[in-house]
Amino acid sequence: MRDAYTCQYCLKQTKDLTLDHVVPRAHGGRSTWENVVASCVACNRSKGGRTPEQAGFRLRRPPARPRWTPLAALPLASARHEEWRPFLRVVDG
Repeated sequence: MRDAYTCQYCLKQTKDLTLDHVVPRAHGGRSTWENVVASCVACNRSKGGRTPEQAGFRLRRPPARPRWTPLAALPLASARHEEWRPFLRVVDG
């Protein structure tokens, strides 16, 4: 929702997105709002374990923590993927 259901690399709008670590976990990247963006499957596969610069990709906008509470817009029970749950908490744990 934060990225308006838009791949942050190719700008394709779809609800079939993956989470991409801008700085890959293999390079010390963490699963935080500031390091994760929505990515279509094709871009995520193409980028692989590289940074956007290494892959020749350009981010639409830098990732940032939303100003709104995600739970207000999307019930936790409807999270399609288990790995999304940390981003849907009201209070950081």
